[in-house]
Amino acid sequence: MPATESLSKDSSMRPTQTFPEYNLIFRLSHFIQKYKINRFFEKVPFLGFKMISIVVGIEHSINGHKQLSKTWNFFYPKRRDLYKHWTNLFIRLNIELWLDSTFYLPLRNPTNTEFFNPIEGFSHLEKAIKKKKGVLVPTIHLGEFYHTLFSLFYKKIEIDGKKQKILLAILSSKENDFLFREQLKPIKNLDVILTDDFTRLKNTIEIHLKRNYTVFLLYDYYSDNQLRVPFIYNSNSSDFLIPCPQMINHFHTKLGTPIVPVIAIPTNELKHSIVRFLPEISIENMNLSNETQVLKEDIINFQNGSLNKKQQYGLLSLLLNRQLYPYVLKYPFLWQSSFLFFKRTQFRIQLKNIFSYRELLQVVLTKLELFINKTYEPGRKDELILLELQKISNDLEKRKNDSKDKLQITNKYIELGRLNGKATFTKVISILKNLQPVNTNQDYDQILEKLNLILNHF
Repeated sequence: MPATESLSKDSSMRPTQTFPEYNLIFRLSHFIQKYKINRFFEKVPFLGFKMISIVVGIEHSINGHKQLSKTWNFFYPKRRDLYKHWTNLFIRLNIELWLDSTFYLPLRNPTNTEFFNPIEGFSHLEKAIKKKKGVLVPTIHLGEFYHTLFSLFYKKIEIDGKKQKILLAILSSKENDFLFREQLKPIKNLDVILTDDFTRLKNTIEIHLKRNYTVFLLYDYYSDNQLRVPFIYNSNSSDFLIPCPQMINHFHTKLGTPIVPVIAIPTNELKHSIVRFLPEISIENMNLSNETQVLKEDIINFQNGSLNKKQQYGLLSLLLNRQLYPYVLKYPFLWQSSFLFFKRTQFRIQLKNIFSYRELLQVVLTKLELFINKTYEPGRKDELILLELQKISNDLEKRKNDSKDKLQITNKYIELGRLNGKATFTKVISILKNLQPVNTNQDYDQILEKLNLILNHF
């Protein structure tokens, strides 16, 4: 493994609200591994550590946890009886994750088979590696997700008649590199690609893929500027939009690199997982018999090269979400991203410094245009929607200011996160109707009617 950039005395590790990423915990883990203190725990049953997590988990779940309960309520509003139990399991998961990463993960070696995880669907990965275009392996923060990578350190496959280890790479922050650096030093077939310099990141990944590396990426890192696509398409309760990183789609479309998702499912304890490689996402060879007509048309257009870049990336993300996120619904208490789910999926129209209905409409129209440009839904007529929004904006600009058009808004923002496109426009139109002033010379009904007609394009 090539040397990675070291943390200097001036480096700072950003503490976050998630327990395992607090910097003091990272430093303790690094110390334990550096001086090989963990070797004394090889024969220690994980049950002893598990008891610690149970006590702490119960203590934290007595009153529940506001942030976690909010996420549980979003996904399962009718299962309030389970929220405290899930919170208990979630706290235990995070404690056990650190304990396993610190004391047990470093003990994996070719002879210590007790620490190996059974692998399902390995043929999906093996087939992809043999294409010699590199492999993109996205996963999510579910269970002991590190097992997905560690399970391959000593795995061999046959390429061109020769048995060889799999070339592996993983994207890592400086913090995670610091956490795992000591235990990964002996793994010669692994490269750690630091994500601190995004100007070099794409180029570094591309070099690895061209050398047929299998590159692991954590997929559920959300940010405001990412393309939003359905969480689970065509699902009654999960068809809302979430941000999705697009680097995977960039390399797939540019290099033809196969995408093989993977998931780690804990068994009776976090120390042991079933590592499950899922079928390769290959739009070119999809069986369309079970797809909706709308999605089928987008898939065919992708195959024909008729989709624009946003639509291509959106469709790939949709198919990837459809493979990974059902496991979140099945194991919500094992998903680390549950804690910051609401914060990281926000999409808000800010209402500060708005003193008239005209100003409100201007802000709303700008945000709705951004929403359409930053989201993807199969079959949606984006060009027509954007054209109608532009016409409405032009119409608004032509209207004269009205001194009586005054508005006092008590809310700070309109939250549009975790909605699909039609629900977003419906919510905005409803709010605009409720706030519409009655004592002005302006007639805003026509604008609201035109906004309402846009719903036909979803």
